[in-house]
Amino acid sequence: MASESLDIVFCLIAGHLLGDFVLQSDGMARGKRDPAILFIHISLVTAVTYLLCGAWTSWRIVAGVFATHLVIDGIKAASGRDGPRVFLLDQGAHLAALTAIGVYGLSPAIMPYWQVHLPFYSKAMLLLAGAILCVRVGGFWIAKAVAPFQEAIGQSTESLPNAGRIIGQLERGLIFLLVLAGELQGVGFLIAAKSILRFGEVRESSQRKEAEYIIIGTLMSFGWALLVSFATRYLLSLL
Repeated sequence: MASESLDIVFCLIAGHLLGDFVLQSDGMARGKRDPAILFIHISLVTAVTYLLCGAWTSWRIVAGVFATHLVIDGIKAASGRDGPRVFLLDQGAHLAALTAIGVYGLSPAIMPYWQVHLPFYSKAMLLLAGAILCVRVGGFWIAKAVAPFQEAIGQSTESLPNAGRIIGQLERGLIFLLVLAGELQGVGFLIAAKSILRFGEVRESSQRKEAEYIIIGTLMSFGWALLVSFATRYLLSLL
């Protein structure tokens, strides 16, 4: 894949992740069966992606992003299915479609505006996409993956509201920064500190389910963060 194609692919993916996981509200995510809400969401994602790409005269990008997002989100909304596998399939389909648009949808004669004026722009888009994928997307996937275990142990009333979600986002964000900075020993320290703080909460045999739930969620969070962080670091080396 040529460097120019990589540049536009990173912009497309950053626009998708920004529109889907930062700018989209919980109500909009739940209400996509309503055609009006689905249209608003897709229009928002398309507009954000168009602005980030800066290929002002390329109608293929606008049409491609809008059409593929409509098809993929429409199918998911119509099916009514959810869960970790459906989530990964949905996002995998989006990323595959955006990669195809980036490779085949931009004429070689068109040079995206931002990449001409900002030499570091492609790296910035890759870092933005990697950060959202690591922190936000990982949180949604992990929440869906551990939902059955949470139902098995019941709803805890001792934890602060959204504390687990915030802790997970912070730890994945720190891992992302440490891996990119090459400070892998810091990742080991973070894992050890998290283990002491969280696993030390569970001391009685009656809390075995809670202990297993914490271990599963923590390992998923660390594993996701490390995978995304090292992938981002590798892609940065290609630019």
